[in-house]
Amino acid sequence: MFKVFLEETKWLLIIMGVIITVLVGNVLYFMHQDNKIAEDTVGIPDQIWKIYEYEDPEGMVFTQLTRNLYSLTGPVKEGDCEKIVPQMPTDEPFTLILESGGGSLADGGCLAAHIKLRNVVTVLRDTPILNEDGEILYQPGLVPEEEEMKGRSMCASACSLMFIAGDVRYLIGDVWLGIHSPRTPEGAMNGIGKRALEANAYRTAAALLLLLEQIGVVDDKLRMLFIQVPSSTMYWLSPNDWDTHPVLRTLATHYRDFWGFSGESVISSTQQ
Repeated sequence: MFKVFLEETKWLLIIMGVIITVLVGNVLYFMHQDNKIAEDTVGIPDQIWKIYEYEDPEGMVFTQLTRNLYSLTGPVKEGDCEKIVPQMPTDEPFTLILESGGGSLADGGCLAAHIKLRNVVTVLRDTPILNEDGEILYQPGLVPEEEEMKGRSMCASACSLMFIAGDVRYLIGDVWLGIHSPRTPEGAMNGIGKRALEANAYRTAAALLLLLEQIGVVDDKLRMLFIQVPSSTMYWLSPNDWDTHPVLRTLATHYRDFWGFSGESVISSTQQ
């Protein structure tokens, strides 16, 4: 009788044996992978999105130009948020001229969040500001970047987060507002495994998308732009793209001769 039972069920037993073997193999494989990932991620900080695109000993400079007019210029350096936030007015609205090629994403995001907490007009312009005596208070073109961008007014990468955080946002003249995804400096990759770098990228993207939502970018497609543009390139905002991608126009609220265009945003994807 047992022989008959064995004959009738042998294929079922074979299939069950294969399934059990696969399951046990999977358990052992994932246990190995967990240990491997743990080894690869040793030394990576919890704030995984704290990565730096540029290094500069000077960092950003916050300057008062008139009573309610300030400028924030230079590369975004680690520690800049802690340095600059105490200098920002808290009891009255102010206008902030921005000019930076980017830098520390963590500090840029931190500064953007503090700008959002205040009543701030952010500005990127290509013309100087003079006082009543004709003296220059602010001269654009301060960012020492690549030769082809030298002397141009730019707010790119981490700086674009600060610009977007303004309740009112002006682009004046032929200025360059640049967006791209975060990048990990080559030095930070030493000794870190591929899986850890992949985890870093996902966590960075998630943190950046959350930050963009918190500073008022409510359009999903616009937020995705900040993680879709390759970090080795830069998307520069242009009126030529607005017909096919009208949401791009909402990156600023007011345009004054911005590459030939003057007007205000009709759509508002950065509602407060």
